[in-house]
Amino acid sequence: MSRNTIPVQYYLDAAAVFHYATKEHFNLLLTGSSGRNTRTEVVLLRLSRRKYLVAIMYGKKLVYVIRRKAKGKNMDDLEMHPKIAHGLACTEGLVRFWRARTEGEMIAERFFYGCGIVPEWGIRYPDGKMLLFEFSTKSNFQFSGLMNGKLNAYRRNLEKVEEKFQVKAIVVFVLDVPRITVERYVGTLKRDVGSDASGIPSASSEGDGFPFDPFYFVDNETFLSVPIGDQLKAPIYFWMDGKEYPLR
Repeated sequence: MSRNTIPVQYYLDAAAVFHYATKEHFNLLLTGSSGRNTRTEVVLLRLSRRKYLVAIMYGKKLVYVIRRKAKGKNMDDLEMHPKIAHGLACTEGLVRFWRARTEGEMIAERFFYGCGIVPEWGIRYPDGKMLLFEFSTKSNFQFSGLMNGKLNAYRRNLEKVEEKFQVKAIVVFVLDVPRITVERYVGTLKRDVGSDASGIPSASSEGDGFPFDPFYFVDNETFLSVPIGDQLKAPIYFWMDGKEYPLR
């Protein structure tokens, strides 16, 4: 598809899954390049004027969000800035993973309501696999018990997601802390076969019976250093055994 003939609906579909996004996010998702694209600039301006999107000045950049996500919020309030930063990180992760395997179906977080866990987004692939994404800021990571509580929630409820979408899922946690901190944290998660430290069964077991919690962890700096298109095959993700693996 020509960069100049991308349908407007494609931008609306992307915005419905994005949290907050820059024009570069739209460009990268829809064209494979984050470079300037006149079509994107014209469409985003038009959608903002017609109130399908809300445009927010964030630092020196315009950030876009679908109107229903901005409803009832004062986007000029400085208290919104951490939420916008978090949302941009979630969108960056989505675009990077989708560009690494473009036949996937992007699923917005609202479709996970009622499952007991709500990831930032998911990508469902034709082979029956699903990738779920979680981003954690430094402050959230350091908040006592938050990460372990989230992992236990996934252990209890991941099967509900798998049943709803008819998939086998993995969860990628991108943590905005130094890599050595991520490695040490994963080291605390090592456990006996089939259970965690609290005796909670792992989310699922496959084939050869090797203990399998489908959780992978990476620091944000390393995550962002991967070339576009290589996000799934880069061996940067810590698994529960403390070793680093690719995701495909």
